[in-house]
Amino acid sequence: HSIAGGTGSGMGSYLLEKLNDRYPKKLIQTYSVFPNNAEVSDVVVQPYNSMLTLKRLALYSDAVVVVDNGALDRIATDQLHLPDPTFTQTNQLVSTVMAASTTTLRYPGYMN
Repeated sequence: HSIAGGTGSGMGSYLLEKLNDRYPKKLIQTYSVFPNNAEVSDVVVQPYNSMLTLKRLALYSDAVVVVDNGALDRIATDQLHLPDPTFTQTNQLVSTVMAASTTTLRYPGYMN
């Protein structure tokens, strides 16, 4: 979920809180996309969204995987050679990271 966006930060962190209340013994890991500080945002309340979401992340998640929005753009342009990456292509990159890092939890093997 997004840290600085409106729906991603507000609804995402609210869902995180409700999941933690409903399933208190389950471990919760989030993949959170943090904003790029180098670019000027058109969202005026971006710093407030970020601070409110960070509080809920600290309280209700067990692990947070930080995904930098600027790094996603650099990977898409430099490594994947996409001149102007779309949201779909960026989301596919994040989903690949999520799938790769949770493979050992989803499939039986040596570690589980």
